[in-house]
Amino acid sequence: MAESKPTSNNKDLTECGICLCTIEEPKALPCLHTFCLKCLTQWAEGKKDTIRCPVCVQDFSIPADGVKAFRTNFFINTLKDRQATAMTIQSRDTVVPCASCGAVDERVEGYCSGCGGFICGGCIAMHSKLKTFSSHNVIPCEDLKSGKVDIRNLSQKQYCKIHEEQVVRFYCETCGVLTCRDCTVVDHPTSSHNLVNLESASKGHKKEIEQLIQGCDAIKIKTYDALKEIDSVADQLVKNTATAEAGIDESFNEAMKLLEDSRNQLKGELTKVASVRQKHLDAQKDEVMIQQTRLQTALQMANEVVKTGSDYDLALIYTSLKTNLAELRDVKLASVDKQKAAVHFKSAHIGQETAQRLGSVLVKQSKEGVGVWKLDRSFGDVWAEKLKYGRGVAITQEGDIAVADKEDSAVKIFKKDGQFKSSTEVSRGAFNVVVSSDGTLFVTNQTASVNIYDRKGNKKRQFPTKSPDNVSSDAQDTAHYGLAMDNYNNLLVGETTQKYISKHHLDGTHITSFKVRIKPLFISVSLDGKIFVSGCYGTDVHSLNENGVHLQTLKPPPGSGWSPYGMCCTSTNEIYISNNSSGVIYCYSAETGAYIGCVTKDVSNPTGLTLMDDEETLVVVETNRMKIFKLQK
Repeated sequence: MAESKPTSNNKDLTECGICLCTIEEPKALPCLHTFCLKCLTQWAEGKKDTIRCPVCVQDFSIPADGVKAFRTNFFINTLKDRQATAMTIQSRDTVVPCASCGAVDERVEGYCSGCGGFICGGCIAMHSKLKTFSSHNVIPCEDLKSGKVDIRNLSQKQYCKIHEEQVVRFYCETCGVLTCRDCTVVDHPTSSHNLVNLESASKGHKKEIEQLIQGCDAIKIKTYDALKEIDSVADQLVKNTATAEAGIDESFNEAMKLLEDSRNQLKGELTKVASVRQKHLDAQKDEVMIQQTRLQTALQMANEVVKTGSDYDLALIYTSLKTNLAELRDVKLASVDKQKAAVHFKSAHIGQETAQRLGSVLVKQSKEGVGVWKLDRSFGDVWAEKLKYGRGVAITQEGDIAVADKEDSAVKIFKKDGQFKSSTEVSRGAFNVVVSSDGTLFVTNQTASVNIYDRKGNKKRQFPTKSPDNVSSDAQDTAHYGLAMDNYNNLLVGETTQKYISKHHLDGTHITSFKVRIKPLFISVSLDGKIFVSGCYGTDVHSLNENGVHLQTLKPPPGSGWSPYGMCCTSTNEIYISNNSSGVIYCYSAETGAYIGCVTKDVSNPTGLTLMDDEETLVVVETNRMKIFKLQK
């Protein structure tokens, strides 16, 4: 991964971030990034209410009068004029009209602040003789060219836009605008407005801006450190992932060729875990770089206007500059989670007769406990007519939410925002649903078969389960409820009348069956291959190995009622269990069975739950409601 480097401090503020040419008719967004009016107008085409800054990707409301109503950045025009002046000084042969007499056949010899431009030798002589020009400050071109006088210190009188013959001399602190003498009589009377001499106001503004610059400079340093730390963690993640992959290969080379599928499965798990964590790091890096870009532009413009801008320039940009710097100074950067690089491989003993896998991909939790899950949105009344008695839930390949509706005998598909999308009818109720990688729906209900539907809801076929040898089988007396997909893309089907789990390929072909101690109403498979079974209605949660051998019994925390329903496993080898009786979702270690903590209490009679692919979004079904929780970073 390439190391992040600080943005150059020498970015030309007069360059448009869209066309990359010198800005014409500069229009500034509230973030201070400035663009040509024409470019910004084209950028906003097709957008009704908001426009996204092309540089820092912030969204801003478009004024009622359109893009042209965004504030004009007059300071950019000052910088452009300064650049043009510098070119004139360096190229003495350039024909420039005298700002005093207008002559073009005489070489200009100096710059006059009073005339606002270069003047010829004759006018310079006249300036020294006539009293009229006594207030004009003339600087010889040679002094400017040699650097004796800094061109950035050139200034000229600025005239009022309302009273065009009057020079602006005051700053109205009440209104935050520049005023001339005539303005103070009608529009900004001293009786009700606080008027300050422009020079005095500028000194106060500079002091205030300089203090904000200091605060933002500290944040800017933190963005560099944060980016460096993110890159370091990301590099370590890559190294550890490579080491883990090498360990997988080394262990596999000692195994029989029959374990080829296990190696591929482990690499897939490793890639998924590393991908999820890399996405987290990339998202945090993007946020920090956006802050860095905003800080860079704001600080560059602030430093430039404080050091070289005229009083007029500073007064025009003061309010928006102050707002941005104050906001940026108070930015709180999220801490970098170094545990995102904690990915390792634990080898299994290849000689064991029961070994079906080379080992396990091990990860460390980023934080102690289960983190903080916050309710993001809830869908209740909107669902009342669409969802009657929801149970199992799964996420489709499009990111939609599939819910098995027992009362309506259907699988209902909803979008992330809760909008109803489609319904697939299932005979005799629908209890659990699983979605394969190609979008196929597998559904269990109170029949002897598992139903298979394509992604459009058309029924493709169905297949029966098969009881193990130690269970008497009666096809008339089976009721399928539990359903899950293991780490080899095999289906695990729970039969509740005779209490067994039947394992099948996705085409329905039977693989094996084994008896369980409780009714398998809900099933989930952990990262290390353990099978978890929930029997609801006051039973415990049991964990089994891949051959159905009982390993542990997960019991509720002390003082809690216990009626476990839906479950889901995480890429950090944890299992979330919904407790229907107490309205709580718990978290346990899939490896040890130890209780870790409470995920959320903000639920009521939860029945089914699942995690979206980002593992930062938890979907919980409450009979005819659904709640979406977000993991807080």
